[in-house]
Amino acid sequence: MKEFLNKVVCITGSNRGIGKELAITFANEGANLILCSREENPESTEFYKELASRYKITVYPCYFDLESDESIKKGLSFIKSLKIKIDILVNNAGIPHLAILPFTRISDARRVFQVNYFAQLMITQSLLSIMTKTGGAAIINMASIAGIDGDIGNCVYGATKASMILFTKVLAKEVANSKIRVNAVAPGLTDTDFAITMGDKAITSMKEISTMHRLGTAHEISNAVLFLASDRASFINGQVLRVDGYIK
Repeated sequence: MKEFLNKVVCITGSNRGIGKELAITFANEGANLILCSREENPESTEFYKELASRYKITVYPCYFDLESDESIKKGLSFIKSLKIKIDILVNNAGIPHLAILPFTRISDARRVFQVNYFAQLMITQSLLSIMTKTGGAAIINMASIAGIDGDIGNCVYGATKASMILFTKVLAKEVANSKIRVNAVAPGLTDTDFAITMGDKAITSMKEISTMHRLGTAHEISNAVLFLASDRASFINGQVLRVDGYIK
């Protein structure tokens, strides 16, 4: 029997990379999906239709821009208008940033914090009222080893992910009585467009310092999220699971 049959999973940043793989992974386990992305396009529309057809699930596309509070509010209003339960929330969306402080524009720092942190807070805060009615719900936040190790060039991106880690730990305590578990996954550099954006130097460096000498795959990250969302992780709360091939 499929593990997430008749459950509803809401995923942000679902149109590419890890988010797209998350949609496939949960669909394969029978979950109905609320898939959030920035804007509608032919590629994402076709992907959502294919998911629904192949896995015999319901897919609810939801489009909003994480850089705009007003756009986020409209997206959240749409989700609430569906009047369905939400069993799992995966705060996956994020944008990269790599620069040492002297070359970091404060406007860029604000933008990265808006997308990677403040938008995730808004989404979670708004959807908590739905999830508290579910009973046994789970929230998984996408962090990063950049928010743990604090490597050079990560004073902005790493700080947003460190904020997500603290958010995870605090929220886990705040909503425990509502039977909602909150955990985070902290990937190393993963073989997605995100990694390409970081550049060849970052990719080579991550391969060198990993004991497995390769990047992670989106499927490996999505499997970690699937585990934390499942009943198999029923006594895991407020934790950060590193998925990085073990950094030397």
